[in-house]
Amino acid sequence: MKIAIVGKGGVGKSSITAMLAKELSKNSRVLVIDGDESNLTLNKFLGVERGKELLEYIGGREGFKKLKKGKKIFEEPINIEDIKDYLTKKGNIYFLTAGKIHEFGEGCACPIGAMLRDFLKVLNFDGYVLIDTEAGIEHFGRGVEEGCDVIILIVDPTLESLAFAERVKEIANKLGKEYYFIINKVDDETLNILLDKLDKDRIIGVIKENKDLIKKSLKGEELDPIDEIKEIAHFLTKNSKTIPSPNL
Repeated sequence: MKIAIVGKGGVGKSSITAMLAKELSKNSRVLVIDGDESNLTLNKFLGVERGKELLEYIGGREGFKKLKKGKKIFEEPINIEDIKDYLTKKGNIYFLTAGKIHEFGEGCACPIGAMLRDFLKVLNFDGYVLIDTEAGIEHFGRGVEEGCDVIILIVDPTLESLAFAERVKEIANKLGKEYYFIINKVDDETLNILLDKLDKDRIIGVIKENKDLIKKSLKGEELDPIDEIKEIAHFLTKNSKTIPSPNL
């Protein structure tokens, strides 16, 4: 199952991705893909080092520029063994960085998004694939979610998150993808407001404001799954066989 974790900046995508990966890895292999060109913390939350970037697999930006217009970046099926030189590993968790912006003026993130889109379409992996996407909505414009089975939106108590939820609903329905919400960083009052605005049948988890989690994240410490994440993982495991794979 390939799961895109999406949301605006600061909602907790990376921390939730890391904890969810750890919980799912207790009974399955998990490939975590850092699809955010600016994020530098996901690997720390997992307790792994970053390896070579997948963008180097196609020759970096120069290799991307040499591709013929309209040609898919990845066309043949790819297994985990094919990209082993780009992975780091801890237990059942494999970690892959799509690509990063390193230098001033080096260019936009378009090559990274296009590469990730085509990569997910041909990736064969026996287990869960969690994609921590970049903040905002550009990855939808790049078509990254086309190769995913499920879209999970992290919602925090802001009007922007509620507007994002409407966009995700529209896009997921157009793509024919399952989508769910995880509510994060709420107290009782803000939770009730969000529950009035969101489709309750699509909410698979609620994470209250957690000062201990905030402190660990701020320090860049490895994160262990909290009880709310364990419940979300149980839901995904229970429903993994009923969620259709993308028809590519």
